[in-house]
Amino acid sequence: MRWATVWFSVLMIIVASTTSYLVIVHPNVRIIPIVIGIFGYTYGSLLGVFFAGMLTRTRGNDRGNIIAMIVGFMVVAILSGLPNGIASILGTKLYTQPSWLPVMEFPWWICFGTIVTFSVAILFRTTHDRQPPPSSALSVER
Repeated sequence: MRWATVWFSVLMIIVASTTSYLVIVHPNVRIIPIVIGIFGYTYGSLLGVFFAGMLTRTRGNDRGNIIAMIVGFMVVAILSGLPNGIASILGTKLYTQPSWLPVMEFPWWICFGTIVTFSVAILFRTTHDRQPPPSSALSVER
């Protein structure tokens, strides 16, 4: 768990540095739309796993949650046109967006990310291999 905290901290430093660089290079870029856009990619997955844990007792496990969060992120990335957006920075285009698949704006990203992540997370069953240790207050013998 400590390594996950370290990696997440590094990721946040990279995001903050990139945002600062964009604001310096392009003064007309505002931080709030960037932050809301980042939330659109990350909060759907977070909320989907939260709902899987809160609304179900026998669904969702660590491996399944990670897979669900990755799938949720990928779906939001495709629906938002992120791959082509990154490719346009490099002056190219990865694919042509099909006419039947609209490019969604950021208010919808969290909604679809949550639905997809929750739907994938509940496909995995929770294992009950670990039993909680008995409470010392309850197991006092006289």
